[in-house]
Amino acid sequence: MHGKDEKVLLEKHNTARFFVENRQIALVLLLAVFIWGAVSYFRMPQRKDPDIPMRVAAVTCTWPGASAEKVEDLVTRRLEERIAENDKVDRIESTTRTGLAVVIIKLYDDIQNPSDVFDDLNLKLASVTGLPDGAGPVNFMKDFGDTATLMLTVASPLEGEVELSLRARQVEQGILELRGAANATSAGNDGRVTLVEVLPASATEQSVRRKVELFARLLADKGLASDVRTSFKPGLALLDARTDKSDAEMLSAVHSFVQERLRASEFHPDAWPVAIVRDPAKVMEALAPVAGSRYGFRDLEAYTDEIMRTLQTLPEVSRVNRWGVRDEAVYLNYSQERLAAYGFGPWQIKEVLAARNTRQGGGVVEAAGKSMLVDPSGELTSEDELGGVAVGRAKNGALAYLRDMVDIEGGYLSPPTKRHYHVMRDAHGAWARMPAVTLAITMRKGEQIAAFSKAVDATLSSVSKRLPADLVLSRTSDQPQQVADKVDLFMTSLYEAIILVVLVALIGFREWRSALLMALSIPITLAMTFGLMNLLGLDIQQVSLAALILALGLLVDDPVVANDAIKLELRSGKSGAVAAWLGPTKLAKAILYATITNIVAYLPYLMLSGDKGRFLYSLPMVIACSLVASRVVSMTFIPFIGQYLLRPGRNAGKTLADLRSQGFTGRYYRLASSLIDHRWKAMGVSLVIVLVAFAMKSQLKDQFFPYDLSHLAYVDVWLPEDASVLASETAAAKAQELIGQAAAQYAKDHPKSGGPGRQGDGRVLKTMTTFIGAGGPRFWFSVTPELGQPNYAQILLEINNVHDTQGFMDYLQPRLTAAMPGVQVSARRLESGPPVGIPVQLRLSGDDIPMLRAQAEKLKNILRDQPDTDRVQDNWGAEIFRAHLKIDPDKAALAGVTNQDVARSSAAAMNGFQVTSMRQGRIEVPVFARLRMEERAGMEDIKNLYVSTLDGASKVPLGQISTVSWGLETEKIARRNHFRTITVSCFTAPGVLSSEIIQGIRPKLDAFTAQLPPGYKVEIGGEYEEQTKGFGEMGMVMAVSILAIYLALLFQFKNGVKPLIVFAAVPYGMAGAFGALYLAGAPFGFMAYLGIVSLMGVIVSHIIVLFDFIEERRAEGDDLRMAILDAGIMRLRPVMITVAATVTALIPLALHGGPLWEPLCYAQIGGLTVATFVTLLMVPVIYSIAAFDLKIVS
Repeated sequence: MHGKDEKVLLEKHNTARFFVENRQIALVLLLAVFIWGAVSYFRMPQRKDPDIPMRVAAVTCTWPGASAEKVEDLVTRRLEERIAENDKVDRIESTTRTGLAVVIIKLYDDIQNPSDVFDDLNLKLASVTGLPDGAGPVNFMKDFGDTATLMLTVASPLEGEVELSLRARQVEQGILELRGAANATSAGNDGRVTLVEVLPASATEQSVRRKVELFARLLADKGLASDVRTSFKPGLALLDARTDKSDAEMLSAVHSFVQERLRASEFHPDAWPVAIVRDPAKVMEALAPVAGSRYGFRDLEAYTDEIMRTLQTLPEVSRVNRWGVRDEAVYLNYSQERLAAYGFGPWQIKEVLAARNTRQGGGVVEAAGKSMLVDPSGELTSEDELGGVAVGRAKNGALAYLRDMVDIEGGYLSPPTKRHYHVMRDAHGAWARMPAVTLAITMRKGEQIAAFSKAVDATLSSVSKRLPADLVLSRTSDQPQQVADKVDLFMTSLYEAIILVVLVALIGFREWRSALLMALSIPITLAMTFGLMNLLGLDIQQVSLAALILALGLLVDDPVVANDAIKLELRSGKSGAVAAWLGPTKLAKAILYATITNIVAYLPYLMLSGDKGRFLYSLPMVIACSLVASRVVSMTFIPFIGQYLLRPGRNAGKTLADLRSQGFTGRYYRLASSLIDHRWKAMGVSLVIVLVAFAMKSQLKDQFFPYDLSHLAYVDVWLPEDASVLASETAAAKAQELIGQAAAQYAKDHPKSGGPGRQGDGRVLKTMTTFIGAGGPRFWFSVTPELGQPNYAQILLEINNVHDTQGFMDYLQPRLTAAMPGVQVSARRLESGPPVGIPVQLRLSGDDIPMLRAQAEKLKNILRDQPDTDRVQDNWGAEIFRAHLKIDPDKAALAGVTNQDVARSSAAAMNGFQVTSMRQGRIEVPVFARLRMEERAGMEDIKNLYVSTLDGASKVPLGQISTVSWGLETEKIARRNHFRTITVSCFTAPGVLSSEIIQGIRPKLDAFTAQLPPGYKVEIGGEYEEQTKGFGEMGMVMAVSILAIYLALLFQFKNGVKPLIVFAAVPYGMAGAFGALYLAGAPFGFMAYLGIVSLMGVIVSHIIVLFDFIEERRAEGDDLRMAILDAGIMRLRPVMITVAATVTALIPLALHGGPLWEPLCYAQIGGLTVATFVTLLMVPVIYSIAAFDLKIVS
């Protein structure tokens, strides 16, 4: 070997020698690497999670009044057929409701440019023909899968004490006037009660008076009150009556009247809730709890419009959408008798207004060489102009105007299609529920999120000066802050890991020079890694930062080996300059193959498809970058710095014979020697331990991806399918109240669970934001917004401390379930991996609706009978009652009306119909004609509706030409890939995984599948489906990784058997991982699987260098047994230092990384710990068996 060293010394010219001999160049390059790394780090985009483009779009199409089955047959199927013409579409899912078709389109995961596919689909859908009359338009939502970067909720504060005091005096005076001053003082004892409605200035007395007087008659007719008196003042309506009913009973009567008669949730959208006063002296006490909003919906619309238009000017912003704006409308309330008196029908109003309300230009006049535009004054722009439209002549011959025939009422669309509220604590700590509008702001692709946040902050600071100072601006979903928190958390974990690694090096080397050299290698390697990441277009997010932490132990491996090699040369008498490059050069081949082995162990993760692959894409890439950087540093800057820093050390002068007999190495030598001598016994014992550890694997719970550690959570509220938006609003308000109570109680019951992140007063919950009638903007990539669901509400919760989220949501769920019977309420946490939805899902597909429902009920019973299931449900809901009009054709013909006249008149009476629209500034306000509330049809008087022809010539009560029958009908029909599909699903009890439920129901599910009629099938969806696909792909990744590592070893050893000896050590590492997961109580999920697969590279890389030392010792003249033992002695310290560094580097990630990274860390900590003993003890045993007993290694 000495001769070889001399030859290398004289002839070898490599990178290591170049850096040692050209110190100025090396120093400049070192400085350049640091600058490159720093610039790259600050230029790379930052986000919380990897960017996963949602290859999802949505299509909606309305057909008002049509049943779900009709919409499915004539609209949904045609849309699905047209969508299926594009071969890039992977899955088509649709939901059909009464009057609405919603189709969700999912593209194949390998589509790189979904925008082009969506453009093609949009063109195809735009050309759909043959839709029934009244259906359409087809609305294609290309950006349905985009996640809002920032959600800014703008809400109105409640009225303050000054306004309350003024209102209280006005109300007290009004009550005294109504009751009379003489007996007002005894009002609290004579059974009189006053209902107080505080109204906005925009509410007209005429519209309010009719509603209040109608309610007064209802109270008298139902015997709820007597001696009813009313009073109307600007901004105030009072109803005073004598009653023996309680306040709750009176409020219930108000609620029923508003919902059933007014088809609204309040007398006026901007009005205060009704207050009840019995004693005029206590008006203030009655008004305070119902104080209304300081700013109305028109104000919120104007304020958010100002904010939106300003934000849209920012180059960092791509789109701003609003949610919660109340659409304005004008209503022409007509009476059937009154129109009949004028010889007019409701549909004639539409014809007259169409002729009058014109926007057609009057042409251009050429005069005196100039062009003059003629603008006819035909466009309606106000309610006064609308009322002044002449519609005909009265019986006396005078002109009849529209205001003579109808009552014109301006306001908002009623009943509303959506409602939106923001709930936060007021100055006194009480929850305040405020109407709100949310702005969903999306960052332009490629922009830095920090720059986006800074620009938005500056803009909001500027625009807020033009807004009321007390207007509430709340960031209900703040990705910039989430990114900053996550990056800070992982960078802290990285810094802690670096400190721990340096401490390990200091302890392992037992002298500061070697520890300092390894410590210096870390920032150099990280700087080079950041530069490579930037070149490859990677970004900073939790996966890439976690990859750096995972790679920390790997990237110090090469510097540790180089360090040790340099010190060996120094101890052999070489000068510092020679030893600095000679030591690493001797091990260059072994280090290279060890690096290649680690890289090829991770690179097969790039084969993962779909969202899993995109989520984890940066993991193998960053590890590969760090390993390449580590290899370069070990052959460049480590020799350069090592020549100045390293000294021979305390073992200088010690021979191998000394190391075999002295200290820790001596004890290792004796133990390894004994194991080799009793190798078959050692192998047998080790295999028993491996089998026990593998048996622990069967006890581990299977899980796909865990939930995320987040400040955000949400509650889904589902009512029966026939529930209205107004009923959903009532349920959501109750849920909000229960959530607030549960948060207060949870904070008392768990005072320390959230840690120091809670507010000073220990509050758990910060805000609640409610979206009613549909889901809100997509605030999380895996939470798909519900479209057009009147029976649905979503409550977004902002929790002060992320460590409270899981405990509070588990605490909240049973309380919501117990307090809201008949309502499906689900407290949900955010998923951290590919979207799964409800964890346990069984999809039943077929054609016949009754058969599907019957079989689905059997599936639900299977889930209900299984322990630890919760909230068993299906996505069709229960059937609803529907009225069926059977028209007698002979009677209709005799009356001069058609079936179309019946349908048109029925729709007009029930819901009203649009007759025209008015332009008010930039807003297009629709105008509707509808029956007065006194005549508006309810279930009990549908037969009394007048049916009129289009020209109004014939009018006949509906009951004379038809019969009304009632029956159950499906309200919602879900389809998947062109087949009707009912998804039966359930949640699991806290601490129970979906895999346990599936395993428990498997026998019954198999029996259920066997009894299904032909044409029906059941599939397991949810987490099980994704887990099966994910684990299957991970199996392929493992196979490819093993093959790649084998090929690398084959080229290194030039021997086909030695790689198999190396692989024989892998099961031991897996056994250690299973044991660690079992002891930690962690599930075996996708990330744990990933951690186990990646163990192979680490284990193999250590054995490669060990084998290289064996060959070197044999070249020095040792026999095989002695070469094996001496190689172990020489590798003892590097292996222990590297493994200890890797394990300790994982501790901060395990502690701070959250549920996503814990299983991976536990698997690697256990596997690497066992791998240390395997490399140093069992590999010599296996090698000895192969060489001495099996004779397969020479």
